[in-house]
Amino acid sequence: MVAVFACIFMMAALRWQGASLKTSVSTRGIVDLELATQPGQITVLMDTWDLSVAKMNIWIDFLFIVSYVAFLALASEAVSSKWKNQGMKIIGLTLARVAVVAGVLDIGENLLMLQTIAGNFTVVSLQMTHYFATIKFTLAAIVLIYLLISIPVSIRNTKP
Repeated sequence: MVAVFACIFMMAALRWQGASLKTSVSTRGIVDLELATQPGQITVLMDTWDLSVAKMNIWIDFLFIVSYVAFLALASEAVSSKWKNQGMKIIGLTLARVAVVAGVLDIGENLLMLQTIAGNFTVVSLQMTHYFATIKFTLAAIVLIYLLISIPVSIRNTKP
Protein backbone atom coordinates (compact mmCIF):
# COMPACT_ATOMS: atom_id res chain seq x y z
CA MET A 1 0.00 0.00 0.00
CA VAL A 2 2.94 2.31 0.68
CA ALA A 3 4.12 1.80 -2.91
CA VAL A 4 0.72 2.89 -4.24
CA PHE A 5 0.72 6.11 -2.23
CA ALA A 6 4.37 6.81 -3.03
CA CYS A 7 3.65 6.35 -6.73
CA ILE A 8 0.61 8.65 -6.65
CA PHE A 9 2.51 11.25 -4.61
CA MET A 10 5.47 11.21 -7.01
CA MET A 11 3.19 11.50 -10.06
CA ALA A 12 1.54 14.53 -8.50
CA ALA A 13 4.91 16.03 -7.56
CA LEU A 14 6.23 15.62 -11.10
CA ARG A 15 3.12 17.17 -12.63
CA TRP A 16 3.21 20.12 -10.21
CA GLN A 17 6.95 20.75 -10.48
CA GLY A 18 6.99 20.34 -14.27
CA ALA A 19 3.79 22.26 -15.01
CA SER A 20 5.70 25.09 -16.71
CA LEU A 21 7.20 22.59 -19.18
CA LYS A 22 3.78 22.25 -20.82
CA THR A 23 3.57 25.01 -23.41
CA SER A 24 1.99 25.55 -26.80
CA VAL A 25 5.21 24.14 -28.29
CA SER A 26 5.48 21.31 -25.76
CA THR A 27 1.99 20.09 -24.96
CA ARG A 28 3.26 16.92 -23.25
CA GLY A 29 5.91 18.60 -21.10
CA ILE A 30 8.96 16.44 -20.34
CA VAL A 31 7.51 13.62 -22.47
CA ASP A 32 8.32 15.78 -25.51
CA LEU A 33 11.99 15.61 -24.50
CA GLU A 34 11.74 11.85 -23.90
CA LEU A 35 10.37 11.26 -27.39
CA ALA A 36 12.32 13.87 -29.38
CA THR A 37 14.46 12.31 -32.12
CA GLN A 38 15.80 15.37 -33.96
CA PRO A 39 18.12 18.19 -32.84
CA GLY A 40 15.59 20.75 -34.11
CA GLN A 41 13.01 19.47 -31.63
CA ILE A 42 15.55 19.82 -28.82
CA THR A 43 16.41 23.37 -29.87
CA VAL A 44 12.75 24.38 -29.71
CA LEU A 45 12.35 22.83 -26.24
CA MET A 46 15.55 24.35 -24.89
CA ASP A 47 14.56 27.79 -26.22
CA THR A 48 11.08 27.48 -24.67
CA TRP A 49 11.77 25.91 -21.28
CA ASP A 50 13.46 27.04 -18.11
CA LEU A 51 16.12 24.33 -18.26
CA SER A 52 16.56 24.31 -14.49
CA VAL A 53 12.90 23.23 -14.20
CA ALA A 54 13.41 20.48 -16.79
CA LYS A 55 16.57 19.29 -15.06
CA MET A 56 14.87 19.20 -11.65
CA ASN A 57 11.93 17.31 -13.16
CA ILE A 58 14.31 14.65 -14.40
CA TRP A 59 16.00 14.38 -10.99
CA ILE A 60 12.62 14.02 -9.29
CA ASP A 61 11.75 11.35 -11.84
CA PHE A 62 14.49 9.14 -10.37
CA LEU A 63 12.38 8.96 -7.19
CA PHE A 64 9.29 8.25 -9.26
CA ILE A 65 11.10 5.35 -10.93
CA VAL A 66 11.66 3.72 -7.54
CA SER A 67 8.02 4.19 -6.59
CA TYR A 68 6.43 2.95 -9.81
CA VAL A 69 8.76 -0.02 -10.13
CA ALA A 70 8.00 -1.01 -6.53
CA PHE A 71 4.27 -0.59 -7.11
CA LEU A 72 4.15 -2.50 -10.41
CA ALA A 73 6.42 -5.31 -9.24
CA LEU A 74 4.78 -5.80 -5.85
CA ALA A 75 1.26 -5.56 -7.28
CA SER A 76 2.07 -8.05 -10.06
CA GLU A 77 3.48 -10.53 -7.59
CA ALA A 78 0.55 -10.07 -5.21
CA VAL A 79 -2.18 -10.59 -7.81
CA SER A 80 -0.34 -13.42 -9.53
CA SER A 81 -0.77 -15.55 -6.42
CA LYS A 82 -4.55 -15.14 -6.65
CA TRP A 83 -4.82 -16.79 -10.06
CA LYS A 84 -5.82 -20.45 -10.21
CA ASN A 85 -4.49 -20.60 -13.77
CA GLN A 86 -0.78 -21.48 -13.54
CA GLY A 87 -0.01 -19.59 -16.78
CA MET A 88 -1.45 -16.35 -15.39
CA LYS A 89 0.58 -16.83 -12.20
CA ILE A 90 3.77 -17.18 -14.22
CA ILE A 91 2.87 -14.18 -16.37
CA GLY A 92 2.39 -12.08 -13.22
CA LEU A 93 5.73 -13.12 -11.76
CA THR A 94 7.42 -12.45 -15.09
CA LEU A 95 5.78 -9.03 -15.37
CA ALA A 96 7.06 -8.13 -11.92
CA ARG A 97 10.56 -8.49 -13.43
CA VAL A 98 9.46 -6.61 -16.55
CA ALA A 99 8.60 -3.64 -14.29
CA VAL A 100 12.23 -3.62 -13.15
CA VAL A 101 13.39 -3.62 -16.77
CA ALA A 102 11.14 -0.61 -17.42
CA GLY A 103 12.78 1.15 -14.48
CA VAL A 104 16.28 0.42 -15.76
CA LEU A 105 15.32 1.79 -19.18
CA ASP A 106 13.89 4.88 -17.46
CA ILE A 107 17.17 5.44 -15.62
CA GLY A 108 19.06 5.25 -18.91
CA GLU A 109 16.57 7.61 -20.51
CA ASN A 110 16.95 10.12 -17.67
CA LEU A 111 20.74 10.04 -17.85
CA LEU A 112 20.55 10.67 -21.60
CA MET A 113 18.08 13.53 -21.09
CA LEU A 114 20.38 15.17 -18.53
CA GLN A 115 23.13 15.04 -21.15
CA THR A 116 20.76 16.47 -23.75
CA ILE A 117 19.83 19.40 -21.51
CA ALA A 118 23.55 20.02 -20.94
CA GLY A 119 23.90 20.30 -24.73
CA ASN A 120 25.74 16.98 -25.10
CA PHE A 121 23.63 15.06 -27.59
CA THR A 122 23.69 13.52 -31.02
CA VAL A 123 20.97 12.14 -33.25
CA VAL A 124 21.96 8.68 -31.99
CA SER A 125 21.63 9.67 -28.32
CA LEU A 126 18.24 11.26 -29.03
CA GLN A 127 17.08 8.10 -30.77
CA MET A 128 18.33 5.99 -27.85
CA THR A 129 16.38 8.21 -25.44
CA HIS A 130 13.31 7.85 -27.64
CA TYR A 131 13.60 4.05 -27.84
CA PHE A 132 14.26 3.71 -24.10
CA ALA A 133 11.14 5.81 -23.40
CA THR A 134 8.97 3.99 -25.93
CA ILE A 135 9.96 0.56 -24.66
CA LYS A 136 9.56 1.70 -21.03
CA PHE A 137 6.06 3.05 -21.67
CA THR A 138 5.10 -0.14 -23.51
CA LEU A 139 6.39 -2.44 -20.76
CA ALA A 140 4.69 -0.41 -18.03
CA ALA A 141 1.43 -0.46 -20.02
CA ILE A 142 1.60 -4.25 -20.37
CA VAL A 143 2.07 -4.62 -16.61
CA LEU A 144 -0.83 -2.23 -15.95
CA ILE A 145 -3.09 -4.19 -18.32
CA TYR A 146 -2.22 -7.40 -16.48
CA LEU A 147 -3.05 -5.70 -13.18
CA LEU A 148 -6.38 -4.41 -14.49
CA ILE A 149 -7.28 -7.89 -15.70
CA SER A 150 -6.07 -9.49 -12.46
CA ILE A 151 -7.69 -7.21 -9.89
CA PRO A 152 -11.22 -8.62 -10.34
CA VAL A 153 -9.79 -12.16 -10.16
CA SER A 154 -7.83 -11.19 -7.06
CA ILE A 155 -10.92 -9.75 -5.35
CA ARG A 156 -13.07 -12.76 -6.31
CA ASN A 157 -10.48 -15.29 -5.08
CA THR A 158 -9.82 -13.43 -1.81
CA LYS A 159 -13.41 -13.67 -0.55
CA PRO A 160 -13.88 -16.32 2.18
